[in-house]
Formats: sequence, C-alpha cells, structure tokens
Amino acid sequence: MLKKLPLFVRHTFYYDMKAAILFGIFGGAFLPFIAIVGRKIGATEFQIALLMAAPYIANAFALLWTEDVFGTGRVWYVVWPNVAGRAALIGMFFVASPFIYTLIIFIYMIITAIPFPSYASVMKTNYPDKERGRLMGYIRVGTACSWIAASTAVGWILEKGTIHYHYIFPVAALFGILSALEFGNIKVRREIKQRENLAGFSHITAPLKDESFRVFLLVYSIFEFGLLLVLPLFPLIQVDKAHIPNFVAGIFGTIFAGMWLAGFFFWGRFVDKHPLKSLLAWLFFVASGLPFIYLFTYDLWFLAVAQGVAGFIFAAIELIGYVVITRMASPKETPRYMAVHTVLGGVRGATAPFLGPIIMNSFGPDIAFGASALLMVSALFFIKAKRGLMI
Repeated sequence: MLKKLPLFVRHTFYYDMKAAILFGIFGGAFLPFIAIVGRKIGATEFQIALLMAAPYIANAFALLWTEDVFGTGRVWYVVWPNVAGRAALIGMFFVASPFIYTLIIFIYMIITAIPFPSYASVMKTNYPDKERGRLMGYIRVGTACSWIAASTAVGWILEKGTIHYHYIFPVAALFGILSALEFGNIKVRREIKQRENLAGFSHITAPLKDESFRVFLLVYSIFEFGLLLVLPLFPLIQVDKAHIPNFVAGIFGTIFAGMWLAGFFFWGRFVDKHPLKSLLAWLFFVASGLPFIYLFTYDLWFLAVAQGVAGFIFAAIELIGYVVITRMASPKETPRYMAVHTVLGGVRGATAPFLGPIIMNSFGPDIAFGASALLMVSALFFIKAKRGLMI
C-alpha cells in the first residue's frame, strides 16, 4: 500500500512510525501505572482525580498554540514541548511524597498539551484525506506493539517493589524524548514559516459557526463527561477494593494495549469507509458497557475485560478528534478547530473527574457508575436521533 503513496507521505509515515514505536515504550512503561503507583504511595482521592484530569485540564492551554507564534513551523511545536515535558519526568528519581509525584506529572501534562493543534495540522497537511484514518491507525499499531512489551516488563519489575518507579519512570522518559526527536525529522509539505500573533478571540471562536462542528462538540461532550466521571474511580476500585498486584496492573496495561491495537485496526478502516456519525454511534454503544462492568463486579477477571473495552474505545477516541477535525476544517483552520475541541476537553476534564469520587463517597459507587452509563447512552440516542446532519 505504501509504495503507491507519494514520496512525502512515505517519508512522513517512516518517521512517524519510528516516533510511535519509541513512544510506545515510554507510554507502556509509564502511563498505565500513573494512578496505581500514585495510590500505592499514598495519593489521596483528590490527587488521583487530579492525575486523571491533568491531561484534559492541560488541553485548555492549547488556545495559546493555535498559531505559529514563533515562526518555527508546526513540527517544532510537536517536538520540543514533548522533549521538555518528558524530561520533567526524570525528576521522579527524587520524588519523596505523593504531592511532588502528582505535581511532576501535572507539569508533564501541561507542557505536552502544547503539540495537539500542531500535530493535527501536520497530519492534515502530510496525509491524504482518503488514507489518513488508515495511516494513523497503522502508526498506533506500532505504538501498541512496543507498549505491550513495555507494560508487561514494567509490571513484573514493579511487582518486586513499587518503589522501583523511581528508576523506571526516568528511563521511560528518555525513550519519550527520543520519540519526539524522531518526529522532528518530518518535513511539512509546502509550509511557509511565518511568525504569527497569538490567536485572537474571533479566530478562536470562528469554528463554532460551523453547525456540524457544534453538534459534534455537544454530543461528544455528553459522552466524554460520562466517561471522565468514573475515570478516577477505576484505579481507586482496583487498588482499594480489588487489591490489584503491580504485576496484574502490568497485565492490564498489556490487555489495554492489545485491544488498543485491535481498535486501531478496526476504527482506522471503519472511519475511512463510513460516516463519522456511524463511528460516534458505535463508540458510544461500546463505551457504555464499561461502567456496567464495574456496576456488577470488582473481580479482577471481569476488570480485565473492562481494560480490554477501555483500550478498544480509547483507540477510537484518539482517532476521532483528528479525523473529525481534518475532515471539517481547511488546513489553515485545522489548528483552531483542534484547539476548540481540546479546550472543551479541558473544561470537561476540570470538572467530571472530581465529581466522580464525590458522587461515590456520597451515594455509593453504583450511583456513580450508573450516572456515567446514563450519560453515554444519552449521547448514543442523541446522535442516532439527529438526522440529515453530515458529520
């Protein structure tokens, strides 16, 4: 398939894939263990909620980076913030308290939110519309393969002592830095590097004039609010109720990555052949099963199934933003559309994860998971009922 594509597309895919494989090592060795390790070293429910909310809160800062304010070109904004953010994780070697642990991860999340608008712009420019979903799906397959190996190995090491995160997370950060540097070899097609001013309010809000985009934002917000509501409850239940061993946490990371990989095969092909409305409907349907699993049991075998469901749906979530926006927006408008999408994600992420533990402590976990399921099912009915809208 790649041989039939233009040279610049193959060049982009080559370095994108190398970066993805290195990121998989970084992500697999670090991301599945953030909340589990945090809880085991004494993080409070609020700190766990903050860890889960951090990437979404950080997205609010995407507004500052919708334009090329330094005149360096879009790839720069993908590479160097990722280098800086991942380098901050080397500080894990010196962490002595849950507060510092949470603070370092929050700083990492804030800095590494900068690339999102520019990454979407690079994907829009360098990958053809008809092939973008499939190519990005293949890239995520590369990530998932190395993620599976890394999460399994790190789970085994942490089983010998949770304290080993002091060494594992900084080493993982080095692979993350190498990943960002590999992405720096990509050249954006027909790019004119020109210093621009920070986006004005009218530029930022311009995408909201697009009716299809507004509908997408509304229905996706209902769905994601339901998902984020219970996101911090998963590690709390796993540690406090199911008493998950670190090695099993690593296996859960492997299951997540395996289904994430399968999800990219499925969703990457699906999105190139079907309307986005169908993609959203299927995503909401599958995702609504996640809180139902936690409603009925905390058995580790069933929670492993939940991890598989989560991996499958997060593959779609990762693709959706980029695919929806690159289809709706022109190359010039793509970073602005992406910024609006990620900023609203920040608003959802700054509220829903903190409500989840409050609802659980006030009314019980069943009510919290039930509310999550209700929101996701509501999003499903909304998107199915909205006829004649092309998204």
